[in-house]
Amino acid sequence: MTIQAGDILSYNRKKTTIATEPLKPYLETRNDVSFVFKSTALVRGYIGSWKIKNKKLYLVSLVGFIKNNKKVDLKYLFPNTTEVFAVWFSGDIRIPEGDMLQKNNIGYASIFARDRILNFNKGMLIAETVIDNTKSKSE
Repeated sequence: MTIQAGDILSYNRKKTTIATEPLKPYLETRNDVSFVFKSTALVRGYIGSWKIKNKKLYLVSLVGFIKNNKKVDLKYLFPNTTEVFAVWFSGDIRIPEGDMLQKNNIGYASIFARDRILNFNKGMLIAETVIDNTKSKSE
C-alpha cells in the first residue's frame, strides 16, 4: 500500500493532515454506501474535512468517488446538512507534526518528529497528548 492522502482537520486555528480515518466507523454502519478506489494514495475513495468546535468533532466537507467515477460531496452521506457532529467516533486522531523521521510506504505509518494525539469519546474531545518521536526508546 502507498502512503495515504489524509483527511484534513482544522484545529487551534490551523489546518493539518491527520493520520486517522474518523469517518470509517460510520461508513461501517452503512451498507448502502460504497466509495471506489481512486488511486493508490486514496484507496478509501474519499477525503473528509473536519473541525473541532467547542470540543466537538464535526465533518464539514467531503469529496468522494462512487460507481462510474462519479464525484460526490457531504450531501451524499448526509442530505440537507452543512456539517455533522461525529457522535459515532470514539478513539484517537493522530496529527503528525514536524519533520518526517522515517518514511514508510504503508498507509499512515511514516514517523514524524511529534504525534499530537486527540482522544475522543462519542465525538467529544476528552484528552490531548503530544508524543516526541525524536527521543530514542532507550533513553
